[in-house]
Amino acid sequence: MQVSGKPEIVMVVEATEAHPRHSCGDMVELKDGSLFMAKMEIFKSSDLRNAADDEAKSDIVGIVSRDGGRTWGDHRTLIKCGANDTAAYYPGLLRLKNGDILFRHAMFHRFVYGDPPNLSGFVCRSQDECRTFSDPVTVLDKQAELSWSCGDIRQLSTGRIVIPTLKIVGYEHQDDGGDHCSCGVSYSDDDGQTWGKCVSFVDLPMRGAMEPKVEELKDGRLLMVMRTELGSVFKSCSEDGGRTWSKPQTTGLRAPESCPGLRRIPQTGDLVLIWNHSLYDPDFDHCGVRSPLSVAISKDEGETWGQIKNIETDPEWEFTNPVTYVTSEGNLLVAYEASKYESLTGPGHGNTGKTGRVGRHRMHLKLAIVDLDWLYA
Repeated sequence: MQVSGKPEIVMVVEATEAHPRHSCGDMVELKDGSLFMAKMEIFKSSDLRNAADDEAKSDIVGIVSRDGGRTWGDHRTLIKCGANDTAAYYPGLLRLKNGDILFRHAMFHRFVYGDPPNLSGFVCRSQDECRTFSDPVTVLDKQAELSWSCGDIRQLSTGRIVIPTLKIVGYEHQDDGGDHCSCGVSYSDDDGQTWGKCVSFVDLPMRGAMEPKVEELKDGRLLMVMRTELGSVFKSCSEDGGRTWSKPQTTGLRAPESCPGLRRIPQTGDLVLIWNHSLYDPDFDHCGVRSPLSVAISKDEGETWGQIKNIETDPEWEFTNPVTYVTSEGNLLVAYEASKYESLTGPGHGNTGKTGRVGRHRMHLKLAIVDLDWLYA
C-alpha cells in the first residue's frame, strides 16, 4: 500500500485545444504489475455547443502506467472512429477467470444532437496482456434505444459476464426534458461469444434511471446503482443473474443527477461507492453541483453506507463519470473527468430554464489513488 494519507490526485491527461476531453478511463492490472487503461480521446469540433460535448468525435486509445497510476505513457490507438461514424465510445476492461482480458467498446454510427442515436457495441479479448485483441463479437447491433455507460463489466461467480445496459427513448429531446432512460444488463454465459439481454429494465420518474453500475453480492444476487433526477443514488437487485430486477429504492445518499461508481474491495470484501455527495437542487443543471467527488463504504452488501469521505471538493468544478479499480497492492483507483463550471448562477444550457452552465470546453482525465487505510480510518 502507499503511505496512509489523503488520496493522491494525478492528472492522467490534460485537455488541450486539439483534444478538449479525455473520458471513460477503465483499467486492468497486467501480470507484470503495470496498469493498462483504455480511454476516449475526443477531438476538437467547431459545430457543437461546447468543444467537449458528448457528441464530439472520438477514438479509443490505450495507455500504460508502471508506477501504480502516477505516470502514464505508451499511447496507442485501439479503436479508431470510422470515416462514416460519429465516435468510438465506452471502453471497458475485465480480467476473465480463464486469464484472458475482455475489452468492450461501442461505435456511434450517428450521434448528433437533436437526432436519434445509432450505436453498435462489441467485445473482443486479449490473450497477451492487451498487446493484441481478437476480432470483435457484436453485442448491440445498430441500436437506436440501447446503449452502455463508462467502465463496469463484471464476471459473476457462475461465470456469467454482465454489462450494464441503458435503454434510451427520445434522446434527441433531452434539453426539453423529452428523453427517458431505464437500466438493465446484457449478459453472456459462454465467455462473451453470444449475448442476451434482461427481460425487465429498472425505471424511475422524470429522466428515469441512468448510467447503471453493477456488482455481485455475497449471496449471488446482483446490486445495481444508478444515476437519477430524484436527489439520491438509487439501487435495485436481481436474484436471477440480471434477467429481472426489483423495484428501485433510494440508497439514502443525497446526489445530483450524476453517474456513480461501484466496486467490491477484494482485500476487505466490502463494497465501495463513488458519487457526488452534494445537495439536490432541481433548479440547477443536472439537479445540483457535481462536487464533491465522494466515497463511501458498505459493510452489509449495500444496505447502508458509511465512512463518507471526499476525494475532491472544489465547488466550482464538475467531477464526473467515475470508473473504479482496486489493485493487488490495495489501492482504490478512481478515474474521473474534471472541468470548471462556466457559471454557477447564470442560465444553464439548452431550454431547461435551470441555472448553472457546465464548462465543457476542457475536460481533463484525472486519477485518485486512494489508500485503503485512509478509506477505513
